[in-house]
Amino acid sequence: MNVAEDARNLFLPAACASCRSAPAAGTGLCADCAADLLALRPILATPAVRAAPPVVAGGPYAGALAEALNEYKERSRRELAPALGGLLGRALAVVTAEVPNALLVPIPPTRAARRSRGFDHVATACAGLGDLRSCLRARARPDSVGLTPAQRAAAARKSLHAVPRRTAALAATARPVVLVDDIVTTGATFAAAAALLREAGIRVPAAIAVAAA
Repeated sequence: MNVAEDARNLFLPAACASCRSAPAAGTGLCADCAADLLALRPILATPAVRAAPPVVAGGPYAGALAEALNEYKERSRRELAPALGGLLGRALAVVTAEVPNALLVPIPPTRAARRSRGFDHVATACAGLGDLRSCLRARARPDSVGLTPAQRAAAARKSLHAVPRRTAALAATARPVVLVDDIVTTGATFAAAAALLREAGIRVPAAIAVAAA
């Protein structure tokens, strides 16, 4: 948070990012909503795009999790990062049981999204979970709301590109990669990212997300 946000929260404590009816604690959630997130267990998502790697999500995109994730992304509620990162951590624990020694590659935001939020929301949420490698970049892309699965896949392929020097360094480690994103819907973004990394000789056996829609 910046100084202005700290001062605002000191005099006008923020409401819970999920229920919006109770004052938030330092985590951005009230005790009840924080408990709701803690009670969630990882789920196996079923992406419609077959080329996507298997995805484990921290929980379904509904209820307290959906509200918190929307506030985190759309209102830059960075204090929610640890709670959402906890969900990613539990999903990662499921994956690493089968894929040990993996590196994490977050799905990048577009420049416009990062500028609007003031931070990289996916990389921030998974900070501290493992060895993070930012080797992908995202160009501007249309809003995915209303797009068909085929249109989502085409948009994802057009938007993402790899940073050659970084992917080469990543390939040289010979370690597998787990992709990370906030929400998985059709799996088009994961499929496009995995294809780019595999072209560089990198194994992508799995992906994790905060929530599965």
